[in-house]
Amino acid sequence: MERPAERPDLLRGEGLAGLARRVVVLGIVVGAPVIAGTWLKDGPSDPWVHWGYPPLGAVLGVFGWILLRRPGWALRTAITILVLLEAAWVVIAVGRITQASDAASAWASLIPTPLLGVVVCLIVGFLFQRTRTALVHGAVYSGLITAAVATALSQRPGGGDYLWLAVRYGVYLGVFLVLLLVLSRAKEHVTSAVADAVRAEATASRMRDMAYLDELTGIANRRRLLEELGFQAGLVGPEHPVCVVYFDLDHFKQVNDQLGHDVGDQVLRVVAEVAGRTVRDGDLLARLGGEEFVLVAPATDHHQAVQLAEWLRQALPEELSVALGVRVTASFGVTELRPDDSATSVLRRVDELMYRAKAEGRDRVQSGSPSA
Repeated sequence: MERPAERPDLLRGEGLAGLARRVVVLGIVVGAPVIAGTWLKDGPSDPWVHWGYPPLGAVLGVFGWILLRRPGWALRTAITILVLLEAAWVVIAVGRITQASDAASAWASLIPTPLLGVVVCLIVGFLFQRTRTALVHGAVYSGLITAAVATALSQRPGGGDYLWLAVRYGVYLGVFLVLLLVLSRAKEHVTSAVADAVRAEATASRMRDMAYLDELTGIANRRRLLEELGFQAGLVGPEHPVCVVYFDLDHFKQVNDQLGHDVGDQVLRVVAEVAGRTVRDGDLLARLGGEEFVLVAPATDHHQAVQLAEWLRQALPEELSVALGVRVTASFGVTELRPDDSATSVLRRVDELMYRAKAEGRDRVQSGSPSA
């Protein structure tokens, strides 16, 4: 029987919102040297670059810092900066056209930065807005920039020949918006699938808890114990000893009868907590039922298991006295798992040892011979 294993999380990380932030930060990092180089090269001769690029770089730097260090501010900041950049590209495009001597030089002054900047704004809009909002926003902005460029070009000498270029640019922006719409819809489907997977994993986790965990104490239940014993029986050998420690609280019925079942439940929880401190990776602590507990300890020889039982025997009454003001002892049985053991047979054997400890006066450890 295969050992039940925890399934890895289906999806980890910050999700698509975190991915969007990282993509924009990467774009800012890559674009920063370009902005600086353009300012150094063209700034002395181009007033739009000379006066516009330093504040642009500062805004993008602050935006990048917010995306990395204050992700809670990212959405509102992104929309604010997006609107400012969109307004800036309209002003820059119209300003360049107005200052140009003719339509040809005006159109050339828009390539590549102002026209490409509009495309970048459309992309950022879809990264940080809902699909429908981004589509409407992008359509309005595309229409606005197209109309502004076409109107400004028409007032330049030879502008009539370039109106078609402006209209064609607007059509390209529309096609680009459709492509972004398709990608954004795909993003929403992925987001929905991620949410469904997370919910399914949470449901599966709850089902596993119901199937394998004791409801009162939160440790393993009888079903999980039986599976673990069957699994370890297939591994046990001279190089891999496995011991089973079985203990039962002494006179527990008196606790319930005299102090009430609520106190009895608290006792069981404290016992599970104290015993749980002894559990290593690979060990299994289970509540078999009632006041009976079992610890399966792989890679533990007989002597070590007896020492562990003795530690628990002494610790449990002390811990219960401190936590609840109730002193309850326990009787222990310790045995080694054999290669041919079924879960039932090893539990029967260790149960007999535990009852021998009770018959000899309780509050003691009784162990079977390692070779028995």
